[in-house]
Amino acid sequence: MTFDEHRGRFLAFWIVVFSVVPYVALKCAWLAGSHIGMRSGSGVDEMGTPRFIVGNIITIGLDLLAILFAVALIRPWGQRVPGWFVFVLAGGATGLLAPILIGLPIGSVLQLAIEGDLASEKQGNLQGWVFGVVYGGFGIMALALALLLALYARDRWGELIAVGPKPPTKASTTVCCGAGMLVMGIAMLFWAIFGPGDTGPVGMSSITQRTVLFVIGLAAIGGFFAPFIRQRTPVQASVGGLVTWIGCATTALQGPAGLLLAHDGQVNPLGIPLAAAGTLGALVYGLSVLRSTKLAAISRGLYEPASNRGANVESRHGVE
Repeated sequence: MTFDEHRGRFLAFWIVVFSVVPYVALKCAWLAGSHIGMRSGSGVDEMGTPRFIVGNIITIGLDLLAILFAVALIRPWGQRVPGWFVFVLAGGATGLLAPILIGLPIGSVLQLAIEGDLASEKQGNLQGWVFGVVYGGFGIMALALALLLALYARDRWGELIAVGPKPPTKASTTVCCGAGMLVMGIAMLFWAIFGPGDTGPVGMSSITQRTVLFVIGLAAIGGFFAPFIRQRTPVQASVGGLVTWIGCATTALQGPAGLLLAHDGQVNPLGIPLAAAGTLGALVYGLSVLRSTKLAAISRGLYEPASNRGANVESRHGVE
């Protein structure tokens, strides 16, 4: 590890820590009964309801979990954490934060240029600076975690990344999973372009929010098609893997997240079946792509299964 890379990891970790401080402090203040950052209205009374109390506690816990995850990404013992556990945490962070990181800056610029403000229906009971603190912090944390995850994945699974994502070996898996992911993606693009209306996500009508929906739609469609595009160079393989990863994680997480965080608890009519199809399709498709990629790497002699690596280690230590 070079000095600059070490310093980059260290800096990214502390960025993750400091990016969550304002958000956690705000949530703790609300749990303590404070109305800081809130406008007078119905939203003040709603903050004391069980739905908001539980939601605030969960989001605080998720931020603290992000810090613990960042610790694992920079410490040597983190390389020994079971791969499936890393995939769950990394996938969760990617699926929740990627649309914000990509869509929020673009959408904010567009909305500011077109409408002259950043007001949104969903944040109607909160003052404008709260929107900046919350989503600005999410964006900064997403950037820092993305750097840590990229370096971690390169060190631990560089061989797989170099191969690039490969489509599932079974056509039935591709068709069934593709149906769920593509329907999710097309629906998000439709609501982003024409507005949520009566069937789309409630309270996602501002330009900024619809831009985030657009990013979710593109991620779902791109994540499905990326493994079918031939990657001829290491850079193309890395980009293909990144698109597939973001697409599958976003499609798997945004459906359930939209249901849990629905504006005023109102779920759109298509929300549940769409979330179920997208989540199940993305999970199965992502795992199938991972399996195909591992098989391709093994066939090229670029990747060795963990069981074989363990056997080789034992033989080197004289164990028959």
